[in-house]
Amino acid sequence: VLGALAKFAELKIELKDLSGTYSPKRASPRDIPDDQVIAQCRDQISNPKWQWVYGILATYGLRPHEVFHLDLESLKKEPGMLSVLDGKTGSRRVWPCFPEWWELWQLGDAKVPEVTGPNNSELGHRVSTAFRRAELPFSPYDLRHAWAVRTLEFGLEVSLAAQQMGHSVQVHTDIYHHWISDRHHHKAFELLMQ
Repeated sequence: VLGALAKFAELKIELKDLSGTYSPKRASPRDIPDDQVIAQCRDQISNPKWQWVYGILATYGLRPHEVFHLDLESLKKEPGMLSVLDGKTGSRRVWPCFPEWWELWQLGDAKVPEVTGPNNSELGHRVSTAFRRAELPFSPYDLRHAWAVRTLEFGLEVSLAAQQMGHSVQVHTDIYHHWISDRHHHKAFELLMQ
C-alpha cells in the first residue's frame, strides 16, 4: 500500500525490503483444546463475569474484544443466536456451537465485566489478562479456533462458518484447515457414519 502511495506521489523510494513475511499458511499449528477440556477449564475462573466471557468465547468463537460489542437482548432467546454489533469486521450473527453450553452456563443472562479500553486491541488484552490470571492452559483465541474446528467436525458449511466468524472463506480455510488433526478427522468420520 505504501509503495502504491509513493508511486502515486511520484516518490522514488523502494519499500519492498520492509514488507513482512506473515502468511496464515506459515502460522505454527496450535494445540487446540478439545471440548471436554474447554468445559472443565471454565470452572477454574472464580469471577462469574469472566466465566460468562469464557462461555461466550467458547460457545460462539468470537474474537476476545467482541464480547464488549454484543446485542445482549438477542442472546436471551433460545437457541441463543448472538448479534455482534461491532468489531474487527463489523456486525454479524453467530449461532451457538454447543447450544448446550448456552443453556448450561446461562449465557443469556449477560454478565459483562466492567472494563474499558481505547480500542479493540486493548479490550482483547483485558480478556487475555483475565485468562492468564485464572491460569488457563490456553489463550482466548484458542477458544475461537476450537469453535472453527468444531463447526467443521459438525458439518457446518464452510461458507456459513466463515461468515459467522467474520471473515472470508479463503481466510477460514487458510487458517483453520491448517490446524485440523487426525483427532478431528476421526471425530468427523464417526459423526458421518452415524
